[in-house]
Amino acid sequence: MYNVSRTTVKQVLDDIQIRLPHTYTEDRLMLWINETMKKIYKDLAIQEYYSFETTKGQKLYSLPSDCSIDMIKYAVISSKAKSQTNYDWGEFSKLKFYDLKETMTEQGYYDGTEGTIGIYPMPIDSKKVNIYYHKKPKMVTSLDDNIEIDDNYVDLVKYNVLSIIAMSGHNPDTELANEYILLYNNLVQKANESKNENQQKYTSIRDEQQARVKWRRRG
Repeated sequence: MYNVSRTTVKQVLDDIQIRLPHTYTEDRLMLWINETMKKIYKDLAIQEYYSFETTKGQKLYSLPSDCSIDMIKYAVISSKAKSQTNYDWGEFSKLKFYDLKETMTEQGYYDGTEGTIGIYPMPIDSKKVNIYYHKKPKMVTSLDDNIEIDDNYVDLVKYNVLSIIAMSGHNPDTELANEYILLYNNLVQKANESKNENQQKYTSIRDEQQARVKWRRRG
């Protein structure tokens, strides 16, 4: 659902200019697009997954460029360590987030330095850590950049920027801005409903497959 769009910044700005003629600069509009992308990613709860293996004696690990500590939804660590012949990680348990001012008493993670995550206690072997986080959108810097959102929801960018334009300047048009905000909210609702339906279908198929596996084992 959230593949990079083929729509460029220029295409979005051209359409906005047609819908609501204005005199704002491209730099100003790209700033509003970037602000809008942050809002969209939050409203759609766009998430990503990242995994790494711990190393004995190493407490800090790099995070992906589109992730920061405050965007991590939750993190889990395997109960078993990797061996040369066995990749069975066992069960996974949730890692507790610690503020650096807190006293750490159980397995957890904390904010490292410059885009890293710290693991407590310091690992003594190689375990698997899975991180689930709210993804940061890629910022646009030129007219040729693609909008990092599914083509079906590029209008979200347009609606929000249009609402900002309508509310800007010496004569803000509150009524027009509210119309664009309503269009934005309706499309967000549609996108989230579609995501929930797909998740329910996936869960149903997964449960059915697991039930078949259990039945075959019994047979």
